[in-house]
Amino acid sequence: MKLTLKQKLQIARNLVFEIPIEILHFFVVPIALIFCNKDSENLPRWAAWFDDPDYGVNGDDGWKNEHFPNGKNRTYWARLCWLYRNRIGNFSAKYLGVRVEDIDSNTVRTIGDTLATYNKGQKNTECLVTCKMKDGRERFGYYREIRYGKSKWYCRIYIGWKLMDVVGMREDNKAEYMDENDKKILQTVWAINPFKRIKQ
Repeated sequence: MKLTLKQKLQIARNLVFEIPIEILHFFVVPIALIFCNKDSENLPRWAAWFDDPDYGVNGDDGWKNEHFPNGKNRTYWARLCWLYRNRIGNFSAKYLGVRVEDIDSNTVRTIGDTLATYNKGQKNTECLVTCKMKDGRERFGYYREIRYGKSKWYCRIYIGWKLMDVVGMREDNKAEYMDENDKKILQTVWAINPFKRIKQ
């Protein structure tokens, strides 16, 4: 499947806004973390653009339990790694993100493998999710995995908005995508990782 010219221009527009903030991020975050103590959950207010809107500076459950267990996720290094991995979250959510409640659920369309994000390199797969907002704006999320033959590596591509989170949304089940455990705002994404290791 191919992206339309309009979708490509949407990616370009997001990059124009985000790249300067991303560059600034690499300088601000190391300084901002100095002002966080062990009990801190978020960056100082003056650095809020660079914080993660869902999990703050300490990471999600996977980060806490798998990468930095036993409270090590609250160290300077773990927090720096987390925020470098999840850059400019608050900026992306506030200025470019998609509010789930503002999606016109009648317009959510999915082409391809709806379970693509669970594939983890087992096979070549892709999925395109499109929708319209209540104000008529169009948004999309394109996810793809390309396996390198029989090697242990694959390429993971995710661009547009994180709409894989609303695959299957309809008018009659929209509330299921808006409970307290779900993300209220879906951020922009332009992640290309050419060397992801296949998980067995």
